[in-house]
Amino acid sequence: MKLSIAISALILAAAAGLVWQIDGRLAAACNYERKLASEAAKLGISIRHDQTVRSTKRQRVNREAEARRLAVEFIKMAKQCEKGVEIDVAAQQRFQEIYQRTSLLDASQLKIRILELLTTKELSQKGRVNHLISALWTYAEKDPRDALALLTKHFAILKDHPHSQDVLSSSLGTWAKDDPAAAVEWMKKNAAEFPDAMKAQSQANVFRAAAEKDPRLAFTLIAVLGLNYSDSHSALHDIVTAAATDEQRNVTLAALREYRVANKNDGTLTRAVDENFGYLGSGFEKEGFAAATRWLASANLTPKELDNICGRLGLNYEGDEPAQWIEWYGHQVLLGKADDQIGNWISVWTRRNYEAAGRWLASTSEGPVRNAAICSYAETIFPQESEVAMQWIKTLPPGEQRQNTLQYIHENYLQNDPEAAAAFKAEHGLK
Repeated sequence: MKLSIAISALILAAAAGLVWQIDGRLAAACNYERKLASEAAKLGISIRHDQTVRSTKRQRVNREAEARRLAVEFIKMAKQCEKGVEIDVAAQQRFQEIYQRTSLLDASQLKIRILELLTTKELSQKGRVNHLISALWTYAEKDPRDALALLTKHFAILKDHPHSQDVLSSSLGTWAKDDPAAAVEWMKKNAAEFPDAMKAQSQANVFRAAAEKDPRLAFTLIAVLGLNYSDSHSALHDIVTAAATDEQRNVTLAALREYRVANKNDGTLTRAVDENFGYLGSGFEKEGFAAATRWLASANLTPKELDNICGRLGLNYEGDEPAQWIEWYGHQVLLGKADDQIGNWISVWTRRNYEAAGRWLASTSEGPVRNAAICSYAETIFPQESEVAMQWIKTLPPGEQRQNTLQYIHENYLQNDPEAAAAFKAEHGLK
């Protein structure tokens, strides 16, 4: 016995609804509906979706037509601009409307716009290239692989545009967010086709995107590209500085250590690793002292790793944070081992705000940290405030630190005045 299509549709709808109530899973509902459709077919019932197909096709055709209309309107107005036709308020509004509508286009519509620009004879070559680069740049965010394909295919006419490299690097960076290995393979395959300047920015975008997705994978991609020391150094920098949270730093730290061990017989790579290790703290100045030291205390760093990270801190902090860092570091490192780093920090801080640095020195308790800071402070301010510098040096206990500071001042600041240099040397018993 045959059932009407209307009845069969109701049966299928009811069955599908029942399944949703029982299971709540779309996959199960679809399987059940297919089973009922099969049984309906045995009874001679035909379940058709022609209306949906026609609707989908019509929507696609409408979107394509809209994209072509926008492209034609844009080219028409761009042509007027090229001819120097005065653009009135109404024309400006139309141009703005076109841009707004264009910003809503999907990838397939944006490609139609690019193809229209490629084939138009209405614009000058320069104008056409300018608009193509802009369109490709936007398209790269939607479909980076196809944007690269179009850029490569038409590179002969696009290569001299100053932003062609930006389209390339943007496309690769966007692609790498989804599939970094594929983006790197594309770079390797097409490396000979593009200038070094393009490859440099592209590598930066790709390795940073790869690191944000998977730091361990990012490190392996260095070998895939067969980078030299300079490029490896840059790639490592991009990977390490991509770690912007404590969780990302932990993963990157572990991957960086693994990478160093795996390449322990390659002195060039291990040197590049050591030189970039300190950039794990590149976000500390933004996060502040408390957050930064909390991670440093939890990361189980070796003394060398801690020194590398702290050595990269420029201490461009506000308020009393430079003092906090100096005091914290002085208590983390063995006596005498922290002097150079404390000296560097005090020198930077003094050049930025010598009065604040001086107030901290006056208020901090005596000890190795204060003595190391005094040495650097006096050496830094001596050219402008020689009397103040000497007063601070006199507060140092007699010994090697005090003599080294006096020797530094003698050698670096007094050589242009032989008479003053001789008097200074005699007064302080310098060799």
